[in-house]
Amino acid sequence: MSSDVVLVDEPAPAVRRVTLNRPEKRNALNHDLRGGILRALEAADADPDVRVMIVRGAGKCFSSGYELGDGNEGQEHPWYTAGGDGHWPRHVTQGWMSIWELGKPVIAQVHGYCLAGGSELATCCDLVYMADDAQMGYPAVRFGVPDNHFHAWFV
Repeated sequence: MSSDVVLVDEPAPAVRRVTLNRPEKRNALNHDLRGGILRALEAADADPDVRVMIVRGAGKCFSSGYELGDGNEGQEHPWYTAGGDGHWPRHVTQGWMSIWELGKPVIAQVHGYCLAGGSELATCCDLVYMADDAQMGYPAVRFGVPDNHFHAWFV
């Protein structure tokens, strides 16, 4: 994983902040970024000095969704899911649902666009804090692609 796609810092005692750092791609979620987010959250969850985690995006938005272009070449999936029909939705659902298994609260700090996979990430957090300019949505629904039910489940 490129070490700079996820930035980790501690802005206050007991607070671990994970920043999606692909602003030039509006924090599009490629394999490296998705794996880095989850590894950073798991490390924070295991750290006894951390009491809360924050996930946010660098640049103009939280996340524009999944990387649909050429952003995954040479990258392995961040975790294993059986292949075959339905591989992609199982793969991403398994990843984001692992946030629910963490023992410490995770807050999504959303600004700008929070679309598709970005909205899935945000709604899997324990709390979503949205700035005045935040816009959350699942654009593929307009084309007949069903939402994978994250939003209905978590609302």
